[in-house]
Amino acid sequence: MIPLALLEKQLKHLPEDLLDIVMEIRDIVERVCPEAVERLDRSGIVYYDANRGGPVKAGICQIIFKQDYLSLEFIHGAFLPDPTHLLQGSNLYKKQTLLGAFKDVPWDEVTALITASAQFDPACLNTKEADGKTPLEKFQAGLTK
Repeated sequence: MIPLALLEKQLKHLPEDLLDIVMEIRDIVERVCPEAVERLDRSGIVYYDANRGGPVKAGICQIIFKQDYLSLEFIHGAFLPDPTHLLQGSNLYKKQTLLGAFKDVPWDEVTALITASAQFDPACLNTKEADGKTPLEKFQAGLTK
């Protein structure tokens, strides 16, 4: 993880409420995946487990900075359990939820999504199940979700 003082310095342009959301998400990622890599660029932060791959194969989540909100994105979001339907988006697999005010963030659901994403292995999408089809084939055929 990036040293906290450096991260706060780099994010000083964010409104305080959004900075608080970023810090809470960072804490959640660190709890569920202590070895997570945190990479900052001008559009946001990406978290991934380098022990399993890079930001796509082993992506945990990504925070994209917007003017008045944050977009919390999951590269494999279409395959994550989302019983409260927080995730949205038109991309086939990548999904996101928009976060505006700290007090309005459904933290239990966000924590569950980050945890599921940290545990998700995209290799499972190509493993044939009892019916002879892979989860990816079922998804593409519209048989799941």
